[in-house]
Amino acid sequence: MQVNRWLTIALFSSACAAPAATETPTLTDVALQEGGKKTSTDPAVNAHAAALAEFKVRVDAYADLHAKLAKGTAKLAQTEDPAKISAAKAALAAKIQAARAGAKHGEIFTPAVRPVFKRLLAPELKGEDGRDAKAVLKDDAPAPGTVPFKVNAKYPENQPLPTVPANVLLTLPPLPAPLEYRIVGQHLLLLDTAADLIVDYILNAITT
Repeated sequence: MQVNRWLTIALFSSACAAPAATETPTLTDVALQEGGKKTSTDPAVNAHAAALAEFKVRVDAYADLHAKLAKGTAKLAQTEDPAKISAAKAALAAKIQAARAGAKHGEIFTPAVRPVFKRLLAPELKGEDGRDAKAVLKDDAPAPGTVPFKVNAKYPENQPLPTVPANVLLTLPPLPAPLEYRIVGQHLLLLDTAADLIVDYILNAITT
């Protein structure tokens, strides 16, 4: 099973990249250091697995940050009142944007991770299954130019969220809630669906 394969990779791979001594460690930096202490795998032995392990540490760190901020007026309580839902989402988005004010493109989809994702996506979008997958993506596509490719930007409320075809989704590493993958055109988004925020992205992730 694909899920078990990613769980195995995550358990037996290392994460690296300690922060510079002159910088204040971020939540992600600390998580990466702790991950490195818990494994003895040399990243040079399997760069693919090491990149995916680092990706897992980074998305887990984001999920932890989200959970810490989703409190008070930013907590999404169970309600059918659209106004209350929108207000809670807006409050949560504002808190996350403030906490990640210095976040940049590539902090989660790092330079080491991006080519791995492109290799994972490529075979799933070839052949007959690939044609079906591309058709699904085209049917659900938001209007061209409406989605901003910018970290911490809001996903436009009036645009559809593209469905990720099952064969593609099963190929990618699993994500902690509330993160989800979305494909817009040829680009891969990492989206916080509870706050409607773009967390990171890979431009031209689909090259076939």
